[in-house]
Amino acid sequence: MQKMSIFVIINPLFHLFWGIFMNKLKNIIFLIPLMFAFNAIAQSSMLEEVVVTAQKKEESLQDAPIAITALTASTIEDLDIANVVDLAGMAPNVHIINTPSNNTAATIAIRGGSTTNPAITWEPTVGMYLDGVYLGKGQGSIFDVVDLERVEILRGPQGTLYGRNTLGGAINLISKKPSGEGMSSKLTLGNYGLRQAQFITDLGLGENRFAKLVVNKKQRAGYVRMYDSPYQAFDGVVPNTVSSNDKLDAIDSTGYKFTYLYEGDKTSVTFTTDKTDQKNVPPFAQLTYTIPNWSAAFGLGASALTGGLQVAPIELFANSERQSMAHNDTLTSELSMVKGTSLTVSRDTNLGTLKAIWSKRETEWFDRLDLDGGPFNIAETARDTDYEADTFELQLSGSTENMDYVIGYYMLEDDAYTSNPQSYFLGGSTIVQNYSGTSEAEAVFGQITWAFAEKWDLTIGARKTEEDKTGFKEYVGIFGQSGAGSFDDTTSTFILEHDYSENTNVYLKVAEGFKAGGINAEAPTPFESLKPYSPETIESTELGLKGRYFDNRMMLNVAYFDNEHEDMQISYFTADAAAASQVLNNSADISGLEIESMTLLNDSTVLTLNFSTLDAEATGNVVAQDGFLVNNIPYSPEKTLYASLEKDFGSYRVRLDHTRVDEHASFPYNSQDFRTELTYIDTNSKTDLLVLTEPMENLQLNFWVRNLNNNYHKSSAISFGPGFGYLTVGYFDAPRTFGMDLHYSF
Repeated sequence: MQKMSIFVIINPLFHLFWGIFMNKLKNIIFLIPLMFAFNAIAQSSMLEEVVVTAQKKEESLQDAPIAITALTASTIEDLDIANVVDLAGMAPNVHIINTPSNNTAATIAIRGGSTTNPAITWEPTVGMYLDGVYLGKGQGSIFDVVDLERVEILRGPQGTLYGRNTLGGAINLISKKPSGEGMSSKLTLGNYGLRQAQFITDLGLGENRFAKLVVNKKQRAGYVRMYDSPYQAFDGVVPNTVSSNDKLDAIDSTGYKFTYLYEGDKTSVTFTTDKTDQKNVPPFAQLTYTIPNWSAAFGLGASALTGGLQVAPIELFANSERQSMAHNDTLTSELSMVKGTSLTVSRDTNLGTLKAIWSKRETEWFDRLDLDGGPFNIAETARDTDYEADTFELQLSGSTENMDYVIGYYMLEDDAYTSNPQSYFLGGSTIVQNYSGTSEAEAVFGQITWAFAEKWDLTIGARKTEEDKTGFKEYVGIFGQSGAGSFDDTTSTFILEHDYSENTNVYLKVAEGFKAGGINAEAPTPFESLKPYSPETIESTELGLKGRYFDNRMMLNVAYFDNEHEDMQISYFTADAAAASQVLNNSADISGLEIESMTLLNDSTVLTLNFSTLDAEATGNVVAQDGFLVNNIPYSPEKTLYASLEKDFGSYRVRLDHTRVDEHASFPYNSQDFRTELTYIDTNSKTDLLVLTEPMENLQLNFWVRNLNNNYHKSSAISFGPGFGYLTVGYFDAPRTFGMDLHYSF
């Protein structure tokens, strides 16, 4: 009787939400089956089942009542996915780019939630996990993870099972476990001097014991070549020189990962250690705009002291179109060392599986940047960063006849420090900014899924989080300031799931997320450095459908969501006082529709279509220190599209991948602010071509062309505002590249 009474209450409520949901989708869904009217070929193949662990348990992707994109080992190998940036464009409402000026730091936005400030003391809005271990910062987050088994991209707040800093979502990178498969290798050759070699040794060490060593070496010459400045004394300019870098945007990376696995009847032990060293040259910060006669306006034009020669006419180097040559004076560099050690122990007990995960990760990171795009020291900065984090998680997961459950405890301690010297206007303005921060976080969480009636499941979860933070910031010789804050919150999850039919599941999800406040290490004044900014919270409502149709030849997943952000943490770059940033807490309402489909058009052709919409609106009345009302949500394009068509011709396969991302703001400036126009990102369309063949059982050759249409697209930009004459630099995506991957198993 208890179950029936709950059912009677919930059933009409669910159908009410479901009716609203279907009204939004029916025009799209009803068109999809039309493609099958043109396909009369006898068909016997089916789409493979994908198993995920996003909810701390194994389940089918189609049974998981959350918005999730999963990439399998075969797709990862075909597309040569090795790091988080390689995932760009594949999942709906997921936007991933290199952080401006860097090849080892990522900016990730999911459903409009992002962190645009790359400072080590800033917390991300999207959580990244490697084999269950939290990767806490954007700096150093781009490194090749070789030998991936699966990637899971979770969209929407994951406040119960993942907790801190997952308001936008989470990305799980899951490695293949050692299994004694033997040895394998991969060699990659491409234009722009691309050379990459990977070697994997996977050995059995005896009964239930295995070890795996993965070694990776990657080198690439830069996309932009350095040349002497075309403007010298003969052209009316003070003689100048460029740096000794031959090319910009170059990569030199070396890494390894060692894993030991014991897999007993009831006990499993996994020990992992990894390290990646990168010695790169950063991308070209190309000057795209200055005010007219910039040098004269700033006293750097023609001077009697220089015999009438112009001192630093940086405006001569401005160009809004992508350039393949540069004339920088700064010897730029980007060094990144990330390493980690983790131990995972799981034990089957009468109460369920008890799992403990301990990890320690360290980052040593340095960059030196030329931020004016020319041969004059108008803007030069450096960052020297040290970061370390210790985490521990304890989980107990199990099931009964009609219930699944997981409970756990989580702990994190981290410590970050950055020294940030800066030089502007030919050294006339120099400053050293140092900042640091620590975090101590603890959480307890639990989630149960109850099959309370036939075809109905109810999931309820909660997480209690407490965080203590400290921060220190100084302008050397000017002021120093310390601050501290304590933050806590309880976030919950509610999911109602219904097996609508034999091949269709629908769900209603209401979830909360939390990101602690902190100390603004880049504040322009000591007063702002002292006072903590507020924590950010989110309430999300999501309606979803997951289905498999036409004898499991078509997968269709749809989600509609509405997210309400309170005190959204916005980094507002002011370029005042050593390129400082304000932290503004604003509110926002972000909603959208996401459609994922994969269809076997016939036994040899697979079509994947992912489409999303996003409606992002700042709903607060927060005014920045420059007097502008903040009304843009960065990296929130209205529409995104991913399409992939793969055809198997027997002896080879051909695959086309196309992505399209609508225009969008990259900073939160007001729409009337000129900086919005200068940093606005245009619509981008890109197509990749892949030809795959297996001439031998243990040999696979992949031939690829990326950016087939050679689109010169600007993916990010930085404007230094009126104090610098609106000097703006842009960062462009890679040009057309081509090459081959050779996979060989011994």
